[in-house]
Amino acid sequence: MVLGASGVAATPESLEAKVYLPGRHGSLQVEMLAAPRGMDRLPYTLDGELSAITAELDAGRPVLVLHNYGLPFWPRWHYAVVIGYDSARDEIVMRSGVTERQVWPARQFMRAWDNGGRWAMVLLRPGELPAQASAGRYLEAAAIFEKSATVPATQAVFSAATRAWPQEPVAWIGSGTAHYRARNFDAAAWDYEAALALDGSLAGARNNLAMALLEKGCPRQAQAELDKLDPGALPTALRNEVEDTQRQIRERGASTAGC
Repeated sequence: MVLGASGVAATPESLEAKVYLPGRHGSLQVEMLAAPRGMDRLPYTLDGELSAITAELDAGRPVLVLHNYGLPFWPRWHYAVVIGYDSARDEIVMRSGVTERQVWPARQFMRAWDNGGRWAMVLLRPGELPAQASAGRYLEAAAIFEKSATVPATQAVFSAATRAWPQEPVAWIGSGTAHYRARNFDAAAWDYEAALALDGSLAGARNNLAMALLEKGCPRQAQAELDKLDPGALPTALRNEVEDTQRQIRERGASTAGC
């Protein structure tokens, strides 16, 4: 339902292998979050307030929620899709299982949602922002998204982040990495420089900038960026990456005219 509302055609049968766990006779939240990423949709979990759900509904997006109809010692888990609300009547409208329209008093909805841990999710088209966007939550979702999404979708997700939160270095790093994957090295270097202008201590961003400069054919500039780092102060994994960049500069720099 939520995929269809976001413009992705899907059927329960096509999703079963991606989200259904036979041993548990159901689906965990991690599978419900993972499946849409492979379809270029960004899953975003809401905070546990009813106002977050109604804000998404006002924005035209249905909300997937997890309910528990049982007791703490005997849970009965159930997913439903919230599609509307009536403030005057204090009611929540859902699509639940094979029931197309289920209307509950808000108090009853909140009881089942409380028992389910107040988990709720919306799916965003690349470039869309949640109705009540949190920079940290969005960027965390975007960082996971880029591991399985297409390059154009990742670019759109991080481009939206740089517009919404231009003072967040992580947004610029993500945008730079998306441009790097697209082999747009000029744009990648510009984004990494923007991140470093906000926080010059980001060693990973500086190494990425060096790689973008090297790909642009600027080994001397790439080396100048690495010279600003103290390898001994870096975590092992990042130090190994910097050493690999250094090796590539040595191997490729001799045959590159430079900038």
